[in-house]
Amino acid sequence: MRRRYVAFQLMPRTEASKREIYEALMRSLSLSENGGGRPPIRVIDYNVEKGLGIIRCGHKYIGQLLNSIEEAEGVSAELNLKTLGTSGSIKALKRRFYHKSFK
Repeated sequence: MRRRYVAFQLMPRTEASKREIYEALMRSLSLSENGGGRPPIRVIDYNVEKGLGIIRCGHKYIGQLLNSIEEAEGVSAELNLKTLGTSGSIKALKRRFYHKSFK
């Protein structure tokens, strides 16, 4: 499966662990759409002070992940998560979106 990466930021900068973000993502995703299995999602990088992070996802689930983040009753409502952008590689994601947010 091809991987996709999503840069995100917690707004306002609330303190949450990688595990709490992952669990909120899993709760918001509809598991019935993928046959009841766990979607291949992982929080691979997270800076607590800045509230910035990167989520890795399988290419078949990127739409489902982005929809769950943007829905009012999804992850955004629970953690106030904002998507900065998506990419097919970590290097391109950091170059385009992630490092701009650090400034």
